[in-house]
Amino acid sequence: MRAGLGWSILPDEELSTKEALAQAVAGSGEPRMVFLFATPEYDAHRLVEALQVHRKAAKVLGCLSEGVIAGGKYLKKGLTMLALGGNDLEARTFASEKESGNPYAMGEELGKAIRAEGFSGGTVVILVDPAVEVPLFLQGIYNILGPEFLYLGGGTGKAQWTEKGVSSSSVSVAVLSGVDVASAADHGWVPTPELLVVTETRGKEVVEIDGVSAVEAYRERVGDFAREEFSRVGALYPLGFPNLCGRFLIRDPVYLTPDGAMGFVGARVPQGAVGYMMKGEKENLLNTVKKVTQEAVAGVAEPVFSLVFDCVSRPLILEDDFCREVAGIGEKLGGVPVCGFLSGGEIHPYGRAPVFWNKSVVVAVGGKGGQKSGGALPCKNTLEAELAILHEISALTFAGCYEEFFQELVERAVRLFAAQRMGLFWEKDGQPELVASWGFASLEDFKKVATIPGSHRHIFQFREKGMLFLEVPWEFSAREERLYTIFARKVEEVLCEARRMGEKEQRMQELEHLSLTDELTGLYNRRGFFALAEHQLLVAQREGKSVGVLLADFDGLKRINDTFGHGAGDLALSEFGQLLQKAFRRSDILARIGGDEFVAFFTDINEAEIQKLLYRLWKLVDAWNTDSQLPYSLDFSAGWAISHSSRVREVRELLTLADSRMYEKKRRKKGGNKSRF
Repeated sequence: MRAGLGWSILPDEELSTKEALAQAVAGSGEPRMVFLFATPEYDAHRLVEALQVHRKAAKVLGCLSEGVIAGGKYLKKGLTMLALGGNDLEARTFASEKESGNPYAMGEELGKAIRAEGFSGGTVVILVDPAVEVPLFLQGIYNILGPEFLYLGGGTGKAQWTEKGVSSSSVSVAVLSGVDVASAADHGWVPTPELLVVTETRGKEVVEIDGVSAVEAYRERVGDFAREEFSRVGALYPLGFPNLCGRFLIRDPVYLTPDGAMGFVGARVPQGAVGYMMKGEKENLLNTVKKVTQEAVAGVAEPVFSLVFDCVSRPLILEDDFCREVAGIGEKLGGVPVCGFLSGGEIHPYGRAPVFWNKSVVVAVGGKGGQKSGGALPCKNTLEAELAILHEISALTFAGCYEEFFQELVERAVRLFAAQRMGLFWEKDGQPELVASWGFASLEDFKKVATIPGSHRHIFQFREKGMLFLEVPWEFSAREERLYTIFARKVEEVLCEARRMGEKEQRMQELEHLSLTDELTGLYNRRGFFALAEHQLLVAQREGKSVGVLLADFDGLKRINDTFGHGAGDLALSEFGQLLQKAFRRSDILARIGGDEFVAFFTDINEAEIQKLLYRLWKLVDAWNTDSQLPYSLDFSAGWAISHSSRVREVRELLTLADSRMYEKKRRKKGGNKSRF
């Protein structure tokens, strides 16, 4: 395998692409894969068009970014290109066709597309719009592909592309196989002593910290600042949330809302999260990058190339020293072609499971004779981290939506415990299901892994039907196992309480339904009719629509009861109720309000439409009488009334008018008038 690096600062897309490509191909030979990163001054479409002209066969993945990395150089304006060649390399690119509103579905879609191409392992390079909720996307793709792949990438600028052109998708992906890749990531930020608790959230916004306005709590820790300065202040003072290993996952607040909430992009901060304000010192940040680079390059015996994803906020913090950071990466890699960009959030695995980071540097080194991860992960838990985890576990609650609760469990398992794989098996709606998963495509995959013993795997059997499976990158200690057990028992407690509350609510709904429903016909009863009809009358009054009622008496009920018994009478009423449901509209309110009295309430209707509905009912009754083998027939008398809603104060006014018209029809029927209208 061979690799070549090219870069250019020429302003013209055609000339700069041609210049960088010539340099890159000199090192790689005919490329099979090209990474192209450029700053926003370039037109993305023209860049891709220029590349298509000169290297049509190569797979391409790239994006616009606020800055790019070429070797040991940081370019504020320019483009950089990494070309990979060699017969052993296999590469494919993919772009999502799903809407960004469902990031989990986008991840599943791309995972399935990668599987469909026959990949069973390799390196997945992900370029994602930071507006997407990245952890949910990672859950979707990881559930399909699992830990056999290495996941790398970062948040992009305003455009992404593949060899097919500039993508309209929020996510574009390249998959490489036939090359060994080792990677490492870290940020170098350290926590300040004072702990904080996120006490209220709203989507991707933190509304309260420690029970007070988020911006008020933030100002208490960093000092006063003008609202327009917040994006800079947020970059300098991010929030960090510890896991059991003593590592901190950083989240950047990027905007303020008028009510003092702090907004985040790429990932939300969950309610109940416990963390710290983080601080970054230049030398510590620079030394961390050197350590990351050393760790990555040590994972490959014969390094050939490197991809770097460096947080876009680090130049703001390091200022002129950021060039030292980039130069240090190049020096540690010893002349290996280095290509990268400034990312809005970084993707890198913890162990084998992908995590969305902020403020971090990801260094990936490809070549021969290496491993596809950053190596073993020591667990160095601290008392502060354990206290934070215990607080989050104690705050775990069910807010009424199972889907959101299961997503929250996965997020916490990954963030707090660095879970490599996780599965929650729970009886839902009477059927046992894998209701929450991390790294499993199906229940069958879960069962295969969950039955294999290991010191880094634990299964917690719930007292009720269900279990929680957790796999981590190290062997459990007794202390850690106690924390996992507390977490599992809390999950069981919350789910059991949710089930009990659900059963109680269902019973209440059933009782409410019985109190409003006529048991014989399944229509509403008198109480149910007036409750719903009065409400619909108010709605019609607000919307200025007409309203109407139709009153129908079932004729001959006493004769059927006296001749054939009350069972026959009940059956006749039930059959008539079913014909009413077939004849009238789904929006109409139908009820049996007396022994043989039926009523329908209409909104937005006129007399011709009521006559049409009544005609349909007569046709159904006639058809029933023709087809029935019973010794009696169905018959009814009806009257109706219509008015503009503004002229009606109560439903009973319309019922009184309809009742008088119905009895007029009855009087005519007794007099021999057989007209139905």
